[in-house]
Amino acid sequence: MQRVHAATMRWSLRLVDTAVIAATFLATALFRHAIGLFWKIDIVPGPQLLRPVTLQNQLHLIVLIVPVWLLSLHVGGVYADLRRTRSDLLFIRILRAVGMAVLLLLGLLFIVQPAVPPSRTFLVTFAAMSSLTLFLARRAMLLRPVTRDEVSNILVVGTVKEAEPFLQALRRHPEWGVRVAGVIRPDDEEVTSIGGIKVLGTVAQLPIVLARESIAQVFMTGRAWDTATLRRVADACEELGVTFSMDANFLGLSVAQADVQDFEGWSVLSFSSTPTNGDALVLKRMMDLFGAAAALVALVPVFVLTAIAIKLEDGGPVLFAQQRCGHFGRTFPMYKFRSMVVDAEAKKAALQQQNEMSGPVFKMTRDPRVTRVGAFIRKTSIDELPQFWNVFRGEMSLVGPRPPIPSEVARYERWQMRRLSMKPGLTCIWQVSGRNHVDFETWMKLDLEYIDNWSLFLDVKLLARTVPAVLLGSGAR
Repeated sequence: MQRVHAATMRWSLRLVDTAVIAATFLATALFRHAIGLFWKIDIVPGPQLLRPVTLQNQLHLIVLIVPVWLLSLHVGGVYADLRRTRSDLLFIRILRAVGMAVLLLLGLLFIVQPAVPPSRTFLVTFAAMSSLTLFLARRAMLLRPVTRDEVSNILVVGTVKEAEPFLQALRRHPEWGVRVAGVIRPDDEEVTSIGGIKVLGTVAQLPIVLARESIAQVFMTGRAWDTATLRRVADACEELGVTFSMDANFLGLSVAQADVQDFEGWSVLSFSSTPTNGDALVLKRMMDLFGAAAALVALVPVFVLTAIAIKLEDGGPVLFAQQRCGHFGRTFPMYKFRSMVVDAEAKKAALQQQNEMSGPVFKMTRDPRVTRVGAFIRKTSIDELPQFWNVFRGEMSLVGPRPPIPSEVARYERWQMRRLSMKPGLTCIWQVSGRNHVDFETWMKLDLEYIDNWSLFLDVKLLARTVPAVLLGSGAR
């Protein structure tokens, strides 16, 4: 499970828990109100122990109960280990968290001294009911089907004896969101498959396999690896921005610690050369989602006028869909307003000698394939606006390295491959640094600089700098 998926799951669980706590509170209050026909009094703190209890004099508690319950669930480690699916351990954690929440709530009520004291039996009933409903909701969430976008392609490194039980554990838990793309065996072991999974190569061939396959994470099983082999695997992963995980049981660490991932007994310690702040990456996705949705709605008049202009010029298609490489090399159709003649791709080879960019990228100042409307929408970056749909779909981000063409990626040097380790975007450091006035190698280094220094603040700053760059047409061709 990737860190982003885990963070997304934690945020989803918090939202679900908020709804469950509120719904359980209201259900308990309504139940207490309903039985008030024959049970009109209850035990409340204060000099007058027996006092009438109604729905109205309990509803104010929800303002305290929801944040207190969520805080206790967080402190109690309920969100720390999403793979711990054993029912008994999960229920025990929730019970402990709810017990802590009740004590914390009673302490707050002692300090606040509300005008209408709460019913103790009401609180006990709610605590019991919330423990049950939170447990049932958690089980339902963790056992839901994993969507395609949540699945991570991984490589498992190890011998038959060490890798096979690990592969079996992965197979038993599809909710972990892991797809095993293949196995890497030791150089001295002659096998073609392990646990029904094809062996893609040896440890010595790992750099070649990583460059060829779309891999998000490498898991190294076993404890008997020599330092040189460990370093070789770690370097190959770091070079391409692939997360490297290894068996950490020899460290004697508890699986409950946040920096250790647990796979049904296998504790793996992960090293990543890409952003790993899962919660911040979830906020980045939320910013992408709402930003793209707002842009798609606000830009409808621009879309309509641009489509009419393109259609009137030559009658060809309005949109141009091109296969681009996204996160870890996964291809997707990137949409643009068509700015060139219909057969532009067929004419590209004849113009290759006039390429003004270094490296595998093709750029020309006066490209004869560009139409009159195309020249305008390129200068104003209107041709890029349909990519807000790619952002909304999750294939791109508002900010990130620009998605390359697969043929360009095939000509990358190894150090340049790491720019694929983060979701591509509409804009990045390159776009606000002169775009086509920057040579290819500098462009690649700027993208890696963005990955190495990524933060939400950097995204906001780059978005703010992109606006004047687009309005002035800086470096656009």
